[in-house]
Amino acid sequence: MSKKFSLGANTVEDVTFLKVSGVVDEDNTLAKSLKKIDGRTVVIDLSGVERINSCGVRDWVNWLNDLDAKGKRVVLVRCSPCIVNQVNLVNNFVGRGRVKSFFAPYFCPRCDTEQLKLLQVEDFAGMDRPRAPDVRGDGCQQARCEMEFDDLEAAYFAFLPRNTGQVVDTGLKSLLDDLSPSIRDRIKRLDSVQQNADPEKTPISGMYSPLTVTRTQLSINKGGAPADEAPEAQTEQVRTRSSLGVILTAAALLLVGGLIAYVVFFIGGG
Repeated sequence: MSKKFSLGANTVEDVTFLKVSGVVDEDNTLAKSLKKIDGRTVVIDLSGVERINSCGVRDWVNWLNDLDAKGKRVVLVRCSPCIVNQVNLVNNFVGRGRVKSFFAPYFCPRCDTEQLKLLQVEDFAGMDRPRAPDVRGDGCQQARCEMEFDDLEAAYFAFLPRNTGQVVDTGLKSLLDDLSPSIRDRIKRLDSVQQNADPEKTPISGMYSPLTVTRTQLSINKGGAPADEAPEAQTEQVRTRSSLGVILTAAALLLVGGLIAYVVFFIGGG
């Protein structure tokens, strides 16, 4: 079960930091969030987005257009795999915004481990055919880590610029240079966290969409009773077993008594 849409906002100086999480569908609150965005520059962390449907794409594109109409400058950071998918599929998915970083799926066949790695767009600048960088798996103790990019490079990196010789995104660099040193440092720290803090999320590369495994707070027993009700259920089961034991014991005694009476009668009659 995927998490519901959520959006958090925090404005520092003239920059509004947004954190978008969960499923972006028809129940999103993007339009309502416009009044929370005070800063001229908007930095949107998309690492927590698990899925986005067609209604969500429509509202997202309209929302970015509204931000642009208000003169906002948008920077997208830590884009989750499903966001990367939409950037590749929908021509105007980012509008006039700029993608700074994104997560990419990696897999270690030796350890059978899947991980998402945070990559910076500027690291691909100047490549006519973007290649996945070599990364080391978290917690890997091997002398030579065998993490491999777990998707098709041509498809996953399709949104990246192909301008050979381009060193950096000059527009993004200019935007960041306009910010104060403290804000640039804040963005740098935000954009260096490799993994999400959510331990329940396991990255799966198929179709660029993370598979979300949700552990419910209410576990279910075999009998269908919630864990919160387990003590009462167990007590009731003990009572039932006790009653059943008494009945079986009484029946056994009656049966033994009947057999004894029959034997006595048979011997006496003989």
